[in-house]
Amino acid sequence: MGSLCGFLIREMRTKFTFSTWISISFQNETIQTKARMPQIPPPLGIDSLLKNETLLKSLSKKNVGLITNQSSLTQDYIPSAYALRKKLGAALKCIFVPEHGWSGLIGEGIGITDGFDPHLELPILSLYGKNKKFVPFIIDNTIDVILIDLQDIGLRCYTYIATCAKFLEACAELPLEIIVCDRPNPLGSQQKGPLLDPDFRSLLAYLDVPFQHGQTIGQLLSAFNQTMGKPLPLTVLPCQPVHHPYHYPWTPPSPNLPSWESVLLYPALVLLEGINVSEGRGTTLPFTSIGAPGLDHYRLVDFLNVTQSSVRARPITFTPQSGKLKNIECQGAHLLVQDPSSLNALSLGINILRFLKENYASFSWEKMSSSSASLQGKERYFIDYLLGTASVRESIDQGVIPLAFPPPLDTKGHDLLQHISV
Repeated sequence: MGSLCGFLIREMRTKFTFSTWISISFQNETIQTKARMPQIPPPLGIDSLLKNETLLKSLSKKNVGLITNQSSLTQDYIPSAYALRKKLGAALKCIFVPEHGWSGLIGEGIGITDGFDPHLELPILSLYGKNKKFVPFIIDNTIDVILIDLQDIGLRCYTYIATCAKFLEACAELPLEIIVCDRPNPLGSQQKGPLLDPDFRSLLAYLDVPFQHGQTIGQLLSAFNQTMGKPLPLTVLPCQPVHHPYHYPWTPPSPNLPSWESVLLYPALVLLEGINVSEGRGTTLPFTSIGAPGLDHYRLVDFLNVTQSSVRARPITFTPQSGKLKNIECQGAHLLVQDPSSLNALSLGINILRFLKENYASFSWEKMSSSSASLQGKERYFIDYLLGTASVRESIDQGVIPLAFPPPLDTKGHDLLQHISV
């Protein structure tokens, strides 16, 4: 008996030692893999500016304004405004902010008021809404140069680029120089989705580019500037164009895009803003979850897991604390990105719309308010302004798959890269 016990103990020790070695080896390999993975953002336009002593010396002799928010960081994770204040000193006169404000954390659609940052000792002027006080400020303070450093998301409906484009238009007659500190497009260079129907031009669909435009903020503003009757002197300080999701920490440029997964799924779930189904706003899973009261979420999960290889879905129940369906229990799905390289989020979003249209009895398109829709009393739908066309909604209503969109760009006449100056 003692001999048998001794044999078993020796066997257990042998197996434990081997399994422990396997575990430690695996963990070491994981740690080494993570150590090899870049943990800082790729080189950014703002970093190029901060290293350019000649340009900094020139700017320090001028009156400079900066369009940014606190989520725009240098490669060293210093807010761009703070880094520039240190370099330019009194030459930096003010901060201009887009939707979501100076903090980048104010909710969608909420008016942004002017303010003051005590640390920078600079005024904060809002560019969001009908406020045009920034133009008199520029004139009164003889601003010479405007620096732009904002993180875009890669969709035409994200308002930062449209805000900057409208800023250029408002300042077209002023003696201003524009310098754009470029940042990578987190969705990459692929262009997808419909072109803009001018009938639906708004802040959500302002530039004549595809819905998923595949360009950086510098490329888009360079091209837009060339279309103006009197283009402003505009320079783009380039960034590294290639990006790798998950290879460096994501800094949310707005409150409902807190993670890489929310960004990668944004082209899909932003479409839910056009219907009476939650996209997860008001929860801890914005733009990674879907839900509505009475939705057969198990059927939705089965549909997603059977038809999609790049994402997995799990059933969840949640109650939004803000936004549409506030305080209403919703049944739905939480999406997990399984393969970012094969994810076609816009196609996924359209398929989700089709599924909900066919399987959710309470499905409806969100209508524009009467104050927003001004075309001869016609009914207008938010999804049309979001996508810049009515074709997707009309196709889904007719049971047609709306996947055929016009070619995104005429590369002979509209190559956005050709307008970039360095």
